[in-house]
Amino acid sequence: MKLPKLNLKLQKTNIKLPELTKSQWILSIAVTIFLLLDIIAGIILLANKNKSAVRIVCGNQAMTRLYALDSAASKGTVNEGYANFKFSKEQKDYFYKTYQENGSVALTVCLQLIPTKKQKQLLESDAETVFRYGFLGNDDFTIQGKYIKKKYPDIKRIQIQGDEKKAPEVFDLSFAVQKNDNIEKYIPNGFYVYSTVRCRIVAAAVVPAEIGFDVTKEIPFYGFACNGGLVDFENKGFDFSGTSMVFPVQSSAKQTMPEYRLVLSENPDLKTTREHSVKILMNAGGEKLYINNVNAAREIIIPAAALNAPFSRTELAENANCVESLIMRGTKALASDEGEILEPIRTDPGLILNYKSSQWRTLDYEIYEWDRFPQILFFDTRNYEVQDRLFRRLAFFVEKQGYKGRLLTNEELGDMHGYNAHDYSAESMARFFNKATELNFPLNEEELLLKRILIHNGLFEDDGIYVKANEGGLVSISRETPGWSRTNLLAHEGWHTIFFRDAEFRNFVSAVYYTFDPTSRDFLIDYFKSQPSLGYDINDEYLMHNEFMAYIMQQRLSEVAKYFVHLANRGTVIKFTPDLAAYIRKTEGRGFEDAATALNDFVYDKYGIVCGNIALVNR
Repeated sequence: MKLPKLNLKLQKTNIKLPELTKSQWILSIAVTIFLLLDIIAGIILLANKNKSAVRIVCGNQAMTRLYALDSAASKGTVNEGYANFKFSKEQKDYFYKTYQENGSVALTVCLQLIPTKKQKQLLESDAETVFRYGFLGNDDFTIQGKYIKKKYPDIKRIQIQGDEKKAPEVFDLSFAVQKNDNIEKYIPNGFYVYSTVRCRIVAAAVVPAEIGFDVTKEIPFYGFACNGGLVDFENKGFDFSGTSMVFPVQSSAKQTMPEYRLVLSENPDLKTTREHSVKILMNAGGEKLYINNVNAAREIIIPAAALNAPFSRTELAENANCVESLIMRGTKALASDEGEILEPIRTDPGLILNYKSSQWRTLDYEIYEWDRFPQILFFDTRNYEVQDRLFRRLAFFVEKQGYKGRLLTNEELGDMHGYNAHDYSAESMARFFNKATELNFPLNEEELLLKRILIHNGLFEDDGIYVKANEGGLVSISRETPGWSRTNLLAHEGWHTIFFRDAEFRNFVSAVYYTFDPTSRDFLIDYFKSQPSLGYDINDEYLMHNEFMAYIMQQRLSEVAKYFVHLANRGTVIKFTPDLAAYIRKTEGRGFEDAATALNDFVYDKYGIVCGNIALVNR
């Protein structure tokens, strides 16, 4: 059936839209923009549904936001309850990176207590007010990564806890991750914060582990090992028993034990004076250390390997208010790519003499750096043979009369004796190595190692095929020397290194040398001549000033006069210079005592140390 053709015509309609006024147009545009912004905000809100207001710092990377597992974490503020956070994969990766680079890793969170008016009354009452901080692990999430809400409090959970009544308004809490070769298995999935009163989680940061307290900063710091603990805001000690699970417990070429860093109060009322000694008694696992709180010192470094029981509770038994920071922290990677030990252990000289050789990183020697004076190195050697391989040729080149400036071959050295202890400035050692380079002189393996150590520690700089000297110097003593002698030698050689690096001290020594009793000075020069084993070049003015100072200052001020009378009673000295020896005995060494008093006053005022004792830490 054929349908008839329809001829339809569209009718044009003339519908007129109402004309809008200018104000109506502006209103319409405003409504449209508002709707668009609302849609965009909704999209952003949906995309950031689980993002927390709290950001985490991961080294030099841009701060990223944490994943919120509840509304408190989303806002970054908890009020009488918990806030739970989760890490992203990238954030967990930074835990791993920090551990690989530093040997330890921790999460530090910054908390701010902002109690309500009602909660302030609670803080003033007898009611318990606490904060808690801990990690979320695999047990807190399903295999699919979904958070498992648990009933709190979980008394089995390892955490950091403290009394909010004693807490400052803002403080940092740090929680270390347990060390492990497979550290990625121990990296937490997140963390939680609990607070009785309203508390803001300001920020978080992934950092190398530091255990202890530090109130020198604007924001007080409290760091804990992976076994957690209670925060003691009185700062009279710290429990380091868990640090063995964070840091190495044995030093070797591949690793080193951690160090304590003490920061001393700058309050002048708490400082040692000539009239009144102020010493901190630090009891580390039953071992007592006495730390002199002098004006000239702010920081003291104590290697854990120097102590008998470093991973235990440490009490500041006396003058605790003199310590503003007591932190245990890891140290640098110590071996070079070739396995050589180039990096020294920073310490106070008072801990070198009895430092356990079982904790040395090499069999033959250990290297230390004076914690107060950069680029002053101490070498302690297993015996004189090791010491000779490092320093004997250098001794003849630098100091020995008749040999100065000469490089002696092994055959020429023969069985000649160097010294039982050594001291050299960076400048004198640079001359030695540059002379060897100039003459293409074959040095032994230990001497070449010494050169690499000096370059690594900044006493030298590479200058083409030569080296350029900077400030600093070194000391060497040996375990073959009897203990009573090692004490004097360490002080004697230690004073030399200060002489090397401080022009003001050198100038003062020079002034005393030329102004103290001239007859006593003549005796000292004759004494040097009378002892062939010393071999000092008495025409070397610098050397004479240096040795004059060290011979006086190697013993206590009260012993100086007796020491020089003792020298004047030696048979070899009496035979060589009878009249001058008789003069010293007659005057009872008072000329040297007067010189010692002047030198002692200078070094005490400038460095806080005295004749006979270059250390601030004593057992």
